[in-house]
Amino acid sequence: MSDPSVFASPLARQAARNLHTVEWLSENDTWRSNWFCSKGFWRTRRMMTMTPDEAAAWLPALAFAVNREKELYVLAEFARWSLPEPLPPEAIPWRDALIQAWEQYPAATPWRETIRLAALVRLDRRVERLPEWLREARRAPKLDPEDRHLLLAALAGWRPRPGDGPPHGDKAEAAQAWVRFWEERYRTPGSELEGLIAATALLHLAEAGWLPSGPPPERLREEFRQRVQQWPASYHKGSVLRMVLASVPAGSTTPEQQRQEIAAWLELTRKNIGWQKREAVWGMLAAWQREGVLERSGRERLPAGRGRLREPPLLAPDLARALEWEDYGDVLIAMAGYVPGLAEVRAHPEAMRAIIARWEALSRNDDSLIRQAAWVGRWNLLRGGVLTTEKQARFAADYVDAIRSERNEDVLMALVQIQPPGTFPLAIWTRCLSDRNNECRLAARLAIHDWLVDMAGGGQRRQVRQVLRRAGQEDTDAGTVAPFVNLPPEVLPDFRRLREIETALAAGQMPPPPDAGKGKRKRMGHLATLARLPEAHPRTSPPGITDRTAGRTAGSDPQAPHPCPEVIRHE
Repeated sequence: MSDPSVFASPLARQAARNLHTVEWLSENDTWRSNWFCSKGFWRTRRMMTMTPDEAAAWLPALAFAVNREKELYVLAEFARWSLPEPLPPEAIPWRDALIQAWEQYPAATPWRETIRLAALVRLDRRVERLPEWLREARRAPKLDPEDRHLLLAALAGWRPRPGDGPPHGDKAEAAQAWVRFWEERYRTPGSELEGLIAATALLHLAEAGWLPSGPPPERLREEFRQRVQQWPASYHKGSVLRMVLASVPAGSTTPEQQRQEIAAWLELTRKNIGWQKREAVWGMLAAWQREGVLERSGRERLPAGRGRLREPPLLAPDLARALEWEDYGDVLIAMAGYVPGLAEVRAHPEAMRAIIARWEALSRNDDSLIRQAAWVGRWNLLRGGVLTTEKQARFAADYVDAIRSERNEDVLMALVQIQPPGTFPLAIWTRCLSDRNNECRLAARLAIHDWLVDMAGGGQRRQVRQVLRRAGQEDTDAGTVAPFVNLPPEVLPDFRRLREIETALAAGQMPPPPDAGKGKRKRMGHLATLARLPEAHPRTSPPGITDRTAGRTAGSDPQAPHPCPEVIRHE
């Protein structure tokens, strides 16, 4: 029988690389002992602009990470990941594996159980799950106020799938009970906070057509925003607010109504508003932009079926103004997730120049969390095709300087996940292996490890052998590439394990768990797999999602193609 990995799609190959990386990280003592590294890694990855296929390619890695993770705050980060819609058919088994990981997670405390449920209601929107969600909702009154609010907020995020109208037959009873549960709390809430949560749940049901005799979606959206505006946020309430706003999709109203709604939400990002509310609102608006609502709301349909751009929502100018004074790292990370679309780039060139300049300045800020957010923001602008050729060159130079001088592990972890075109700075990452703390050394190891995996998997075997030969030596008799003489063997990938993962994912399955002793054995045998990789012709077409290393081979042309299809260049 043919090896399924030979016929693996680009999506399966990228998913295999992501899972292999997370498995490799899980073997590292620093990664296991310092959960801040894990939280920063996953949060940064979530806020980086991804295509639907790129997002789907992280599902197997997330399933593995959920099974292994014990730290509460890292689990909460996992629960905030959203599925791309529509999900590529090839990724459906990976989604199911992630759902199974959450279902089997041993939630020993109310907060852990809430995190588990928050993830499940976002991932599994089938009507068949309503009896289970209803049982969980009915036990909420028995909990103390904080746990009750968090549990209800998690369950209120459930939305029917697109096209799922009110069910009939055996499913109708549970659906009607679900509607009644939230209507009762909407009419007679136990607190102001529970009223906001109930309005969120009813909004989801109304927009799916499940409330034929209830308040219309437009009224619920306006009331929901007003409740958020009037609500004084605190740390506990901020967690609830992030949860409910993250579940609210862009409305399906007219473009004019959408513009008015977005303008109203922007009022809650002003300087006199609490940081928890600013963070939650910017996170929601960034998610809407990824859905395309901000672009659509600036397009007016003409009778002939063609569209012409009208004045889009004034989000780019507001973002530019907010960046001038915003100094709270968590808010800036949420803002960094927003990438202006084509309409805004054309309509607001001055604002775009201000945004680019401000993110550049913030990437040199004294606060490490602000630097981390700024690099995410700069990378998202690069991927969005917003930067001119000159700005791209400055980005590449600043990136190399940052690796050379950065001493904060969270910022370095963000830089690892940024892969601009041009020469991969192998020498600089190599020096980071000896002159920094354990966390920074882990980031450097990850950078080199991922570069080797990407180069080999992308068909760049010849370039990898050349680099290895310059850095160490090549065992031509055995047909294997010997390890670097100046690098620890831990940075070298396990290519046999990578192939095993790729084979399983290509067959629609999750791979078996990694061998517990695999991380400690010698890598020479694994590098033999690298030596046997098939040759590939030089790339002439723009790189796809699995070709992240185009232009990143050591000694390659720094003017290599941009890793994302270009939308527009702002001159």
